[in-house]
Amino acid sequence: MKETENQTKGSNDFDFLVGSWQVHHRRLKERLAGNHEWIEFEGTCVMQKILGGIGNMDESVLEFPGDAYRAVALRTYDAAKRRWSIWWVDGRNPGHLDPPVIGGFKDGVGTFYAEDTFKGKPIRVRFLWTNLITQPHWEQAFSEDGGKTWETNWTMEFVKSPASRRTCCPVVELRQYTLVPGQRETLIALFEREFIETQETTGMTIIGQFRDINNLDRFVWLRGFSDMEARAMQLGEFYGGPVWKAHRDAANATIIDSDNVLLLRPTSATSGFHLEQARRAPLGSTNERDGLWVATIYHLGKTKGADFVAFFECELRPQLAEAGISVLASFITETHPNTFPRLPVREDANVFVCFSHFPEREAYEKAAAVAQSLRGRKVTMKLAELTQEQPEVLLLSPTPRSLL
Repeated sequence: MKETENQTKGSNDFDFLVGSWQVHHRRLKERLAGNHEWIEFEGTCVMQKILGGIGNMDESVLEFPGDAYRAVALRTYDAAKRRWSIWWVDGRNPGHLDPPVIGGFKDGVGTFYAEDTFKGKPIRVRFLWTNLITQPHWEQAFSEDGGKTWETNWTMEFVKSPASRRTCCPVVELRQYTLVPGQRETLIALFEREFIETQETTGMTIIGQFRDINNLDRFVWLRGFSDMEARAMQLGEFYGGPVWKAHRDAANATIIDSDNVLLLRPTSATSGFHLEQARRAPLGSTNERDGLWVATIYHLGKTKGADFVAFFECELRPQLAEAGISVLASFITETHPNTFPRLPVREDANVFVCFSHFPEREAYEKAAAVAQSLRGRKVTMKLAELTQEQPEVLLLSPTPRSLL
């Protein structure tokens, strides 16, 4: 009975994709040519289950610049072998059927492979599905050397409705406070009682509050804004208002340093935090939250943010996905001058920051070790070239009323 249930469950692997979607595409201009120029465009996708539940099909409209077209993905599940076969039909050449990619899902990541040819040469093809619950992410990669190295050449980000296309938030502060020893819980209690709703009434979003589990005297939090001008007005309203004036002395008494602040913007229209399904615990909640958020901060020195983003998407993200690490949001430094000088930010910073989530620390450490083992010498050397120091990794435990 248990065996049958497991086989049936496998046929539901793609249920996360059922329905209608808006899709943001990124495709390399040239494949397997050392090219790093990406073409971005929009599209739609409608997916339904077929064959009594052991298959599914989606039809996509791809608004490729100057050459919009339709395509169909057909997927069938082999319960005996516990694997999926996926075919792609390009509407511009409907008489041609590519070899199916074959594989399945493990630990929330779908991995599928095929042997194919490209410009007359044999290649391996890989599909990856990640971020299945929050924002489905698909990517395709080619390998010329039998799978030793991969070049990602196409990615898709799926969102359920046009309203959710614009993620939260176009401007984000990552704030790390060094606290008076033993005062973290005092500040968290005050913050969650007095400083969440009162900041959000001005129009900003309090995205998340965290304990740094590697530093008992550090409090980390994130807040977001629609733009830099709104940031100036909303911060002025809060810090000039009665609630901050009433509680600032108590808050400041717990803090040694509050100037470690990174001003960030999402790396793309869909790379910010997706908060559509997030629900904040009510005022007075003290229940501890499960899970671990990991923020990885790459210090870029003189490297342009766009250059590192291209490297990350092409080289690092696929390796992280293969190790079971889903990148849920990514940011680069916002270079606009600080519009609220009363609160300093690190204006000399040039960073790339990505966020991932894990059920617990052990899961993160296991996945991080796998990711490190997959990183070849070439990628390691390129990473060292593009960054000025080892990445800074924050292991963050959400507080009871954190939105994340």
